[in-house]
Amino acid sequence: MILKCNNEKVVNLVKYFETLEFADKLRLSIDMLESYHVKVTNDKILEILKQLLCTVDESYNKTKFLNLLNYKHLLMTSAQVMEVTEKEQNIFVFEILYNIYRIINKFYN
Repeated sequence: MILKCNNEKVVNLVKYFETLEFADKLRLSIDMLESYHVKVTNDKILEILKQLLCTVDESYNKTKFLNLLNYKHLLMTSAQVMEVTEKEQNIFVFEILYNIYRIINKFYN
């Protein structure tokens, strides 16, 4: 976790996110950036995440469609993110993108 000012809800969401597999982290991130409930939008980051998921997940590579109904644990986390304020959503998105960046950076270094 990078930010020290996170409240308990965001801290719990980030801790759970850190336990997910890399492909699940990408799926949840893509779902949140595409969701109209989360007010954070960045098309460039979204495309990068989709390309990463294509390389990691063979089924997504074939369909280019993400259905969170197949991933109940991610669906519940997505619902919890919708319940927090817009500021907390922004902080959470920042934290998860940083987490993904750290993983990719470790892989290439």
